Amino acid sequence: MPDNIKCKCGNVKLKGKDYCLECLIKQFNAGQRKPPTHVEDDIQQAFFTLVGLELHKLDKLIFAVPNGGKRNAREAARFKRQGVKKGIADIICLVSNGIYTCLCLECKTDEGEQSPEQKDFEKQVIQAGGKYEVFRSCDEGIK
Repeated sequence: MPDNIKCKCGNVKLKGKDYCLECLIKQFNAGQRKPPTHVEDDIQQAFFTLVGLELHKLDKLIFAVPNGGKRNAREAARFKRQGVKKGIADIICLVSNGIYTCLCLECKTDEGEQSPEQKDFEKQVIQAGGKYEVFRSCDEGIK
């Protein structure tokens, strides 16, 4: 992995920053920074930075699902009509390894818990022969 994407602690830096998510949280806990507001986004961003370097051959086969975010009622209804569904995993990898048909990853903070819709999606993925994992750090997601 190139040194220019590593934080001083060895983890992957957040895009456009000189520090990783873990260092940001440590600085917050020490009272040196404002609380991070988009921790799951930052974990996912670090994950895709590493995936781009390590798994570039999977370019179009591993992708994020933009299901989250705040929307007004009209926009939410439009997305629902287009097939956007609650509970779908954050990251989908459409590569079979001979054991699983696909891999679905859900990014959570240390305190984050799956919603009932996410648990239902997990069951459906497993029933369809896929693998579903929750990860709480970039390194966990890569493993």
